[in-house]
Amino acid sequence: MASALLRAMTNAAPRHLYLHVPYCAAKCPYCDFNSIAGRDAEHAAYVDALIAEIRRLPRGPYDTIFIGGGTPTLLGAALLARLLAGVREHILLADGYEWTCEANPGSSDAERFAVLAEHGVTRLSLGVQSTHNHHLKFLGRVHDASEADRAIELARRAVPRVSADIIMGLPGQTDAELRQDLTLFRRHDLSHASVYHLTYEPGTEFHARRGRGELRDIAPEDSRRQFDLLWDAFTDLGLAAYETSNFARTGQESRHNLAYWRQRDYHAAGAGAVSTVAGVRVTREKHPAAYITAITTGEAAAWRTEEITPAERLRETWMLGLRLTQGVALTEVVAHGDPATRWRSRADALISEGLIDEHEGHLRLTRAGRPVQDAVTVYLMP
Repeated sequence: MASALLRAMTNAAPRHLYLHVPYCAAKCPYCDFNSIAGRDAEHAAYVDALIAEIRRLPRGPYDTIFIGGGTPTLLGAALLARLLAGVREHILLADGYEWTCEANPGSSDAERFAVLAEHGVTRLSLGVQSTHNHHLKFLGRVHDASEADRAIELARRAVPRVSADIIMGLPGQTDAELRQDLTLFRRHDLSHASVYHLTYEPGTEFHARRGRGELRDIAPEDSRRQFDLLWDAFTDLGLAAYETSNFARTGQESRHNLAYWRQRDYHAAGAGAVSTVAGVRVTREKHPAAYITAITTGEAAAWRTEEITPAERLRETWMLGLRLTQGVALTEVVAHGDPATRWRSRADALISEGLIDEHEGHLRLTRAGRPVQDAVTVYLMP
């Protein structure tokens, strides 16, 4: 990376920070995130390298911090405490900050959660995925339904805000099972939910199995029905859709993720972590051992560096804006060089079909348009 580019990134002052911990107890067969199973002997060296990279970043203050993975809580209480103390030693937190940490029920206990709360974490995001053991086994999860229930109970005692993930679109998944999943949110009075549709991403075990004919996508009509079921059920629980896959009570939205969708700049640290600062996107060394070596030898650990072109910024404005329930701001589209003369007739056609509407200077997907979001987005993008 050019030295001028490094200086621009270091001197910039985004208000958001992402930290990546790539370790998991097992690699889930559907997961294409930068994660790796085991390697326990490497964890301490990784934490030290991550702290070293954090010390290279501006001190802040930061409005949001997000520790993701992998499974950050797999580190255990002692290493978690070392990491969080290293963060607090260097990073300044803004008033009213949001600090999220991801956790999986299989590596959740009162001690770990107490460490997170003690060091200032305010929000836990738990990878529950299902409340049915046969689906959890299919997904390669190392926890069972009772452990998920217990993990949420412990999380609710430890931090002010708790979110849970569930997956829809599983082979053989019934509407009754999805309704049962939703009782988890009612029972624990959760204020945030992330709902993901099972996809078969290239490079994953499930993708290979689909290629061999062992797995297949659920029928589109089943997908739409499940989506409607979840939308109605979360609405009844007081959780409104604010993004394609996320539901929350008013004021309980993930502020960190909203920063991504609104194209805010953010710093990052950790193996495979991606930062976007001053029009430059940097992806760090993905393999944790290579990342550790790079950091400990004083290198930047940058695996790929790219300047975001105006065309890319425009495409992301459309794509990310349409993910939000608020929609994409037309002033931003025009400001990025996309005049209404190009997209106006297309937008009007989609409005007439009931797939989008226009509200307060935004084009936004309707509920009918949400299941065909990808097609609508491609149609509107340059």
